[in-house]
Amino acid sequence: MACDDTCSGDQCGEPAPEGFYGPALLWVGRTVDEPNCPGSAPTKVYRGYETADFPFGCSPCRCGEPACALPADLRTAASLKCDGSPVSVHEPRDMLNGTCVVPSGALANDHQSIVLGATRVTPCEASVEPPPVPQFNLRWYRSGVACGGTPKEPTCAPPSTTCESPDQEDAFARCIMYLGEGEVTCPEDYPEDVVLYDGMRDERHCTPCECGPPTGSECSLALLSFRDGACGELITAGTSSSDAPGCVAAKPGKTPKSMMAVWQVNQPGSCEPSGGELRGEIALTGPSTFCCQTRPGENG
Repeated sequence: MACDDTCSGDQCGEPAPEGFYGPALLWVGRTVDEPNCPGSAPTKVYRGYETADFPFGCSPCRCGEPACALPADLRTAASLKCDGSPVSVHEPRDMLNGTCVVPSGALANDHQSIVLGATRVTPCEASVEPPPVPQFNLRWYRSGVACGGTPKEPTCAPPSTTCESPDQEDAFARCIMYLGEGEVTCPEDYPEDVVLYDGMRDERHCTPCECGPPTGSECSLALLSFRDGACGELITAGTSSSDAPGCVAAKPGKTPKSMMAVWQVNQPGSCEPSGGELRGEIALTGPSTFCCQTRPGENG
């Protein structure tokens, strides 16, 4: 069917089915290769996206170092075997690495003993290095452009038909467009379907970093008591470890006046990290379905 002189050189065809818009010329390919609209359809009527290119990387999880730590308490027991009821409790916090500690009260007499609780291992602190910042390139890898033009009046004879752009021009294909979600069935004369999207919703995230308990730990302290107040005259020595508290029994006639704790074994071990795993995905939003006479050419 030939068009009249006002639409010379174009083809006449039936209007787009109900629910569709067009026809228009559609290009789909790499976003960096996007062409200008062709001369036969110079106006850009739609732009959408096919494939996102927004990399997101989770940084590896790491664990800080555990540490051998002093027991929570240093006490005086009412028994030379360290099994009597506590008589007084002293603060052991400063009694480490050879620091001489002189308690405010008496440590023990010759009928008592000094008990240093079992050593501890502090937990590991989880961290990431570097921080888990999403690695966005801020672009879409593949996109699509639909081009049209201003129809002439009158367009064709009979008036029920419309002037359409050429079937192909460069990498463009003639298509009709259905906007919005829903199942779309392409008509027989436009059999090739292409779905493009207006945007995306990024639902990706990294799982929190965590650390397991310390393993391979061995911590033991030498607990020393001294007759003078400057840790100069050694009276007794005992050992505190993670398996058992330290016990220092007083000697008759020798009341300890100062204490010192020195690490004999200081191997806190290590912790195994977990987490930092990528979860979720990109959800493409705002779909539009193009039904094309031929599939748009691809530029790479």
